[in-house]
Amino acid sequence: MKKSVLIKLTFSIIILSAIISSCKKEEDNTPPTISFELISGTNNDGDTISIGDALHFRISTNAGDANITNFTVKKVTENETKTVLDSGLNSIGFVVDETYYQGVEDTVDWTFSIMDRNRMQSSIKMKIYKDPNSQFGGIIEFPEIKLSYQLNTEIGHFFLPLSNKIYLEDSASLFQEEVDILVYFNYKEDNGELKPSPTLSSPGEDVNFKGDLYNEYYPFLKNWDIRNYTKYDIRAENGVTADKYDSAHNDSLIIVSYGDVWAKKKYKWVCDGTIIPFQTTSGKKGLINVLHADTIETGCITFSIKMQQ
Repeated sequence: MKKSVLIKLTFSIIILSAIISSCKKEEDNTPPTISFELISGTNNDGDTISIGDALHFRISTNAGDANITNFTVKKVTENETKTVLDSGLNSIGFVVDETYYQGVEDTVDWTFSIMDRNRMQSSIKMKIYKDPNSQFGGIIEFPEIKLSYQLNTEIGHFFLPLSNKIYLEDSASLFQEEVDILVYFNYKEDNGELKPSPTLSSPGEDVNFKGDLYNEYYPFLKNWDIRNYTKYDIRAENGVTADKYDSAHNDSLIIVSYGDVWAKKKYKWVCDGTIIPFQTTSGKKGLINVLHADTIETGCITFSIKMQQ
Protein backbone atom coordinates (compact mmCIF):
# COMPACT_ATOMS: atom_id res chain seq x y z
CA MET A 1 0.00 0.00 0.00
CA LYS A 2 2.76 2.39 1.00
CA LYS A 3 4.64 1.45 -2.16
CA SER A 4 1.59 2.26 -4.29
CA VAL A 5 1.17 5.65 -2.64
CA LEU A 6 4.86 6.37 -3.12
CA ILE A 7 4.66 5.51 -6.81
CA LYS A 8 1.65 7.78 -7.28
CA LEU A 9 3.34 10.59 -5.39
CA THR A 10 6.51 10.23 -7.47
CA PHE A 11 4.48 10.23 -10.71
CA SER A 12 2.62 13.36 -9.63
CA ILE A 13 5.89 15.13 -8.85
CA ILE A 14 7.24 14.23 -12.30
CA ILE A 15 4.11 15.57 -14.04
CA LEU A 16 4.16 18.76 -11.97
CA SER A 17 7.84 19.28 -12.72
CA ALA A 18 7.18 18.85 -16.44
CA ILE A 19 4.38 21.42 -16.33
CA ILE A 20 6.53 23.91 -14.41
CA SER A 21 9.41 23.32 -16.84
CA SER A 22 7.12 23.83 -19.83
CA CYS A 23 5.73 27.05 -18.40
CA LYS A 24 9.23 28.30 -17.65
CA LYS A 25 10.36 27.57 -21.21
CA GLU A 26 7.35 29.44 -22.57
CA GLU A 27 8.07 32.38 -20.28
CA ASP A 28 11.69 32.37 -21.42
CA ASN A 29 10.75 32.56 -25.11
CA THR A 30 11.68 35.87 -26.72
CA PRO A 31 8.73 37.36 -28.62
CA PRO A 32 9.06 38.96 -32.05
CA THR A 33 9.36 42.74 -32.29
CA ILE A 34 7.45 45.18 -34.47
CA SER A 35 7.82 48.93 -34.92
CA PHE A 36 6.95 51.83 -37.18
CA GLU A 37 9.66 53.34 -39.36
CA LEU A 38 8.81 57.04 -39.46
CA ILE A 39 10.31 58.33 -42.67
CA SER A 40 9.34 61.07 -45.11
CA GLY A 41 5.89 60.37 -46.51
CA THR A 42 4.68 58.03 -43.75
CA ASN A 43 1.97 58.94 -41.28
CA ASN A 44 2.46 59.83 -37.63
CA ASP A 45 0.35 59.08 -34.60
CA GLY A 46 -2.43 61.66 -34.27
CA ASP A 47 -2.50 62.75 -37.93
CA THR A 48 -5.73 64.26 -39.25
CA ILE A 49 -6.58 63.03 -42.76
CA SER A 50 -9.29 63.93 -45.28
CA ILE A 51 -11.70 61.26 -46.49
CA GLY A 52 -10.22 59.29 -49.37
CA ASP A 53 -6.63 60.44 -48.86
CA ALA A 54 -3.83 57.87 -48.70
CA LEU A 55 -2.34 56.56 -45.45
CA HIS A 56 1.24 55.31 -45.61
CA PHE A 57 2.81 53.05 -42.99
CA ARG A 58 6.25 51.43 -42.95
CA ILE A 59 6.46 48.45 -40.62
CA SER A 60 9.68 46.78 -39.45
CA THR A 61 9.70 43.37 -37.74
CA ASN A 62 12.24 40.95 -36.32
CA ALA A 63 11.77 37.39 -35.11
CA GLY A 64 12.54 36.40 -31.52
CA ASP A 65 13.17 32.74 -30.79
CA ALA A 66 10.99 31.53 -33.68
CA ASN A 67 10.09 32.64 -37.18
CA ILE A 68 7.19 35.04 -37.70
CA THR A 69 4.21 33.14 -39.12
CA ASN A 70 1.39 35.70 -39.19
CA PHE A 71 0.98 39.42 -39.92
CA THR A 72 -2.34 41.23 -39.49
CA VAL A 73 -3.60 44.78 -39.96
CA LYS A 74 -6.80 45.87 -38.24
CA LYS A 75 -8.89 49.03 -38.14
CA VAL A 76 -10.18 49.46 -34.59
CA THR A 77 -12.96 51.99 -34.10
CA GLU A 78 -15.35 52.71 -31.25
CA ASN A 79 -17.94 50.32 -32.70
CA GLU A 80 -16.02 47.56 -34.44
CA THR A 81 -12.75 45.91 -35.32
CA LYS A 82 -12.22 45.23 -39.01
CA THR A 83 -9.39 43.06 -40.32
CA VAL A 84 -7.97 44.51 -43.54
CA LEU A 85 -5.01 42.13 -43.89
CA ASP A 86 -4.34 38.65 -42.51
CA SER A 87 -1.23 37.14 -44.05
CA GLY A 88 0.51 33.84 -43.31
CA LEU A 89 4.27 33.72 -43.77
CA ASN A 90 7.51 32.19 -42.48
CA SER A 91 10.05 34.93 -41.91
CA ILE A 92 12.95 35.92 -39.66
CA GLY A 93 11.86 39.52 -40.11
CA PHE A 94 10.73 41.95 -42.78
CA VAL A 95 10.12 45.59 -43.63
CA VAL A 96 6.89 46.32 -45.47
CA ASP A 97 5.15 49.44 -46.78
CA GLU A 98 1.38 49.39 -46.40
CA THR A 99 -0.95 51.90 -48.06
CA TYR A 100 -4.58 52.32 -47.07
CA TYR A 101 -7.11 55.12 -47.44
CA GLN A 102 -8.95 57.31 -44.98
CA GLY A 103 -12.53 56.20 -44.55
CA VAL A 104 -15.56 57.82 -42.99
CA GLU A 105 -14.72 56.81 -39.40
CA ASP A 106 -13.98 59.73 -37.03
CA THR A 107 -11.09 57.92 -35.29
CA VAL A 108 -9.23 54.71 -36.15
CA ASP A 109 -6.54 52.86 -34.27
CA TRP A 110 -4.56 51.22 -37.06
CA THR A 111 -3.22 48.10 -35.34
CA PHE A 112 -0.38 46.00 -36.76
CA SER A 113 0.33 42.61 -35.17
CA ILE A 114 2.70 39.69 -35.66
CA MET A 115 2.77 36.19 -34.20
CA ASP A 116 5.57 33.63 -34.29
CA ARG A 117 5.68 29.84 -34.40
CA ASN A 118 5.61 29.74 -30.58
CA ARG A 119 2.41 31.83 -30.70
CA MET A 120 4.21 34.76 -29.10
CA GLN A 121 2.67 38.04 -30.26
CA SER A 122 3.58 41.71 -30.53
CA SER A 123 1.50 44.68 -31.69
CA ILE A 124 1.74 48.39 -32.38
CA LYS A 125 -0.93 50.92 -33.20
CA MET A 126 -1.30 54.39 -34.64
CA LYS A 127 -4.30 56.66 -34.08
CA ILE A 128 -5.57 58.54 -37.14
CA TYR A 129 -8.34 61.15 -37.09
CA LYS A 130 -10.72 62.06 -39.90
CA ASP A 131 -10.58 65.71 -40.91
CA PRO A 132 -13.99 67.04 -39.80
CA ASN A 133 -13.95 69.53 -42.66
CA SER A 134 -13.41 66.92 -45.36
CA GLN A 135 -16.23 66.13 -47.76
CA PHE A 136 -17.08 63.25 -50.02
CA GLY A 137 -15.52 63.48 -53.45
CA GLY A 138 -16.90 63.51 -56.93
CA ILE A 139 -17.15 60.43 -59.12
CA ILE A 140 -16.79 59.51 -62.77
CA GLU A 141 -19.69 57.59 -64.29
CA PHE A 142 -19.43 55.29 -67.30
CA PRO A 143 -22.96 54.12 -68.21
CA GLU A 144 -21.91 51.28 -70.55
CA ILE A 145 -18.53 49.63 -71.09
CA LYS A 146 -18.21 46.53 -73.28
CA LEU A 147 -15.02 44.44 -73.08
CA SER A 148 -14.46 41.26 -75.05
CA TYR A 149 -12.90 37.93 -74.08
CA GLN A 150 -9.61 36.64 -75.45
CA LEU A 151 -10.92 35.04 -78.67
CA ASN A 152 -12.88 38.10 -79.77
CA THR A 153 -10.74 40.17 -82.15
CA GLU A 154 -13.25 42.94 -82.88
CA ILE A 155 -13.89 44.54 -79.47
CA GLY A 156 -11.16 45.61 -77.03
CA HIS A 157 -10.20 43.56 -73.96
CA PHE A 158 -8.65 46.42 -71.96
CA PHE A 159 -10.31 49.40 -70.25
CA LEU A 160 -8.50 52.64 -69.38
CA PRO A 161 -10.78 54.51 -66.92
CA LEU A 162 -8.78 57.76 -66.80
CA SER A 163 -9.21 58.34 -70.52
CA ASN A 164 -12.39 56.28 -71.02
CA LYS A 165 -10.75 54.18 -73.72
CA ILE A 166 -11.20 50.52 -74.71
CA TYR A 167 -8.27 48.96 -76.56
CA LEU A 168 -7.09 45.78 -78.18
CA GLU A 169 -3.47 44.62 -77.76
CA ASP A 170 -1.58 47.11 -79.94
CA SER A 171 -3.08 50.30 -78.53
CA ALA A 172 -3.20 49.00 -74.97
CA SER A 173 0.53 48.30 -75.12
CA LEU A 174 1.15 51.98 -75.87
CA PHE A 175 -0.75 53.09 -72.75
CA GLN A 176 0.22 50.41 -70.22
CA GLU A 177 0.17 52.84 -67.28
CA GLU A 178 -3.55 53.53 -67.83
CA VAL A 179 -4.85 49.96 -68.18
CA ASP A 180 -6.70 49.00 -64.99
CA ILE A 181 -9.27 46.42 -66.10
CA LEU A 182 -9.27 43.48 -68.51
CA VAL A 183 -11.52 40.47 -69.03
CA TYR A 184 -11.23 36.85 -70.15
CA PHE A 185 -13.29 33.67 -70.15
CA ASN A 186 -12.64 30.11 -69.03
CA TYR A 187 -14.19 27.32 -66.97
CA LYS A 188 -13.50 27.09 -63.23
CA GLU A 189 -14.56 24.56 -60.64
CA ASP A 190 -17.02 25.84 -58.04
CA ASN A 191 -17.98 23.42 -55.22
CA GLY A 192 -17.06 20.45 -57.39
CA GLU A 193 -18.92 21.69 -60.46
CA LEU A 194 -17.18 23.05 -63.56
CA LYS A 195 -18.85 26.33 -64.41
CA PRO A 196 -18.38 28.98 -67.12
CA SER A 197 -16.37 31.83 -65.63
CA PRO A 198 -16.45 35.30 -67.17
CA THR A 199 -13.58 36.97 -65.30
CA LEU A 200 -12.59 40.52 -64.38
CA SER A 201 -8.88 41.01 -63.82
CA SER A 202 -5.97 43.37 -64.56
CA PRO A 203 -2.48 43.20 -66.14
CA GLY A 204 -0.90 42.70 -62.68
CA GLU A 205 -2.96 39.63 -61.76
CA ASP A 206 0.19 37.67 -60.81
CA VAL A 207 3.69 39.07 -60.27
CA ASN A 208 5.26 35.78 -61.36
CA PHE A 209 3.22 35.50 -64.60
CA LYS A 210 1.50 32.34 -63.43
CA GLY A 211 -1.78 31.28 -65.01
CA ASP A 212 -3.53 31.23 -68.34
CA LEU A 213 -3.78 35.03 -68.45
CA TYR A 214 -0.06 35.25 -69.30
CA ASN A 215 0.57 31.87 -70.89
CA GLU A 216 -2.48 31.57 -73.12
CA TYR A 217 -4.88 34.51 -73.28
CA TYR A 218 -2.65 37.61 -73.39
CA PRO A 219 1.00 36.42 -73.38
CA PHE A 220 2.27 39.84 -74.52
CA LEU A 221 1.55 41.14 -71.00
CA LYS A 222 4.79 39.53 -69.86
CA ASN A 223 6.64 42.10 -71.99
CA TRP A 224 4.90 45.12 -70.49
CA ASP A 225 6.96 47.42 -68.26
CA ILE A 226 3.91 48.54 -66.27
CA ARG A 227 1.26 46.06 -65.12
CA ASN A 228 -1.37 47.76 -62.96
CA TYR A 229 -3.02 45.62 -60.32
CA THR A 230 -6.72 46.09 -59.59
CA LYS A 231 -8.26 44.38 -56.54
CA TYR A 232 -11.87 43.16 -56.58
CA ASP A 233 -13.98 42.70 -53.44
CA ILE A 234 -15.33 39.16 -53.94
CA ARG A 235 -17.98 39.09 -51.19
CA ALA A 236 -21.30 37.64 -52.27
CA GLU A 237 -23.06 40.17 -50.05
CA ASN A 238 -21.45 43.63 -49.95
CA GLY A 239 -24.57 45.62 -49.15
CA VAL A 240 -24.71 47.47 -52.48
CA THR A 241 -28.15 47.19 -54.05
CA ALA A 242 -29.15 48.35 -57.52
CA ASP A 243 -31.09 51.25 -55.99
CA LYS A 244 -28.10 52.35 -53.91
CA TYR A 245 -25.86 52.13 -56.98
CA ASP A 246 -28.25 54.20 -59.10
CA SER A 247 -28.52 56.84 -56.36
CA ALA A 248 -24.74 57.21 -55.86
CA HIS A 249 -23.50 60.58 -57.13
CA ASN A 250 -20.51 61.05 -54.82
CA ASP A 251 -17.96 58.58 -53.46
CA SER A 252 -19.57 57.94 -50.05
CA LEU A 253 -21.10 54.59 -51.06
CA ILE A 254 -17.94 53.62 -52.93
CA ILE A 255 -15.70 54.23 -49.90
CA VAL A 256 -17.77 52.22 -47.42
CA SER A 257 -18.48 49.34 -49.82
CA TYR A 258 -14.92 48.21 -50.55
CA GLY A 259 -13.30 45.82 -48.05
CA ASP A 260 -9.54 45.19 -48.35
CA VAL A 261 -9.68 41.87 -46.52
CA TRP A 262 -12.05 40.49 -49.19
CA ALA A 263 -10.07 41.88 -52.12
CA LYS A 264 -8.62 39.41 -54.62
CA LYS A 265 -6.61 39.60 -57.82
CA LYS A 266 -9.59 38.65 -59.99
CA TYR A 267 -13.34 38.20 -59.88
CA LYS A 268 -14.52 34.86 -61.27
CA TRP A 269 -18.00 33.69 -62.31
CA VAL A 270 -19.18 37.21 -63.15
CA CYS A 271 -22.92 37.20 -63.80
CA ASP A 272 -25.66 39.66 -64.70
CA GLY A 273 -26.72 42.00 -61.92
CA THR A 274 -23.55 41.64 -59.82
CA ILE A 275 -22.22 44.86 -58.27
CA ILE A 276 -18.50 44.62 -57.51
CA PRO A 277 -16.43 47.07 -55.41
CA PHE A 278 -12.83 47.48 -56.64
CA GLN A 279 -9.66 49.49 -56.12
CA THR A 280 -7.05 50.36 -58.73
CA THR A 281 -3.26 50.55 -58.34
CA SER A 282 -3.51 54.32 -57.82
CA GLY A 283 -5.96 53.80 -54.94
CA LYS A 284 -9.08 54.89 -56.79
CA LYS A 285 -12.13 52.96 -55.61
CA GLY A 286 -15.18 52.19 -57.67
CA LEU A 287 -18.20 50.00 -58.31
CA ILE A 288 -18.79 47.80 -61.35
CA ASN A 289 -22.41 47.03 -62.16
CA VAL A 290 -22.55 44.00 -64.48
CA LEU A 291 -25.25 44.45 -67.12
CA HIS A 292 -24.54 41.25 -69.04
CA ALA A 293 -21.84 38.58 -69.17
CA ASP A 294 -21.63 36.16 -72.10
CA THR A 295 -20.55 32.59 -71.44
CA ILE A 296 -18.62 31.87 -74.63
CA GLU A 297 -14.94 32.61 -75.38
CA THR A 298 -15.80 35.04 -78.18
CA GLY A 299 -18.28 36.95 -76.04
CA CYS A 300 -18.18 40.09 -73.91
CA ILE A 301 -18.89 41.54 -70.50
CA THR A 302 -21.02 44.68 -70.52
CA PHE A 303 -21.05 46.83 -67.38
CA SER A 304 -21.35 50.33 -66.01
CA ILE A 305 -18.83 51.92 -63.63
CA LYS A 306 -18.90 54.59 -60.95
CA MET A 307 -15.47 55.45 -59.55
CA GLN A 308 -13.61 58.17 -57.69
CA GLN A 309 -12.26 61.06 -59.74
